[in-house]
Amino acid sequence: MDDYLSEREQIDSLRGAVKENAPWALAAVLIAAAAILGWQQYQGWRQRQSVTANQKYTATLEALSRADKTTAVKIIDELHADYGRTPYPDLATLAYVRFEVATSELADAAKRLADVMQSARDPELRIVARLRLARVERAQGKPDLALATLAGAPTGTSTAAFTEVKGDALADTGDKAGALAAYREALEAKMPGLVNRELVELKIAALGKVTPAATAAAVVPTGKP
Repeated sequence: MDDYLSEREQIDSLRGAVKENAPWALAAVLIAAAAILGWQQYQGWRQRQSVTANQKYTATLEALSRADKTTAVKIIDELHADYGRTPYPDLATLAYVRFEVATSELADAAKRLADVMQSARDPELRIVARLRLARVERAQGKPDLALATLAGAPTGTSTAAFTEVKGDALADTGDKAGALAAYREALEAKMPGLVNRELVELKIAALGKVTPAATAAAVVPTGKP
């Protein structure tokens, strides 16, 4: 009989605890449900943002295909203003830069690339912008600036494409030995397809006979007989 009363007392105590804490339990359930619903709504919003941004990016490409710079710039501005959490504003900017380079608007292209290089949310796009900026700086006749841009790349991004452009810039400065070393490094890259091997080999041939720096130093006259 005592055991029975003990069990009844435990049950009554449990029921009392549930009754007492029911409002808090209900509140916890409602908060969890709201969090789940809010997350689902946020994911849905992000999906809609991405779809719309993709459509505007496509519209940018279409405008550029018609050489309609005014429309392209307007759409790019809209992407930056309303869809900055997606990669499409930067992708659209890179597409516009390609158009500017084709029309020899190098100063504007360099400015846009510098902006993407510094502020893109996607680190891969920042790297792409840096490489293209170095190429534009070379086209502007600024090989030293191109070398500085390449040197500022994050550790681990010294790809074959970067090394090839470095060789181009070094060749522009007259550093044939440095250019040759860079071109050879680009050809030895583990991932094929990053550079045009035939083109790099032509660049090496165009350097002509290159005297290694160490050999050149050894033959410098010392003034002694």
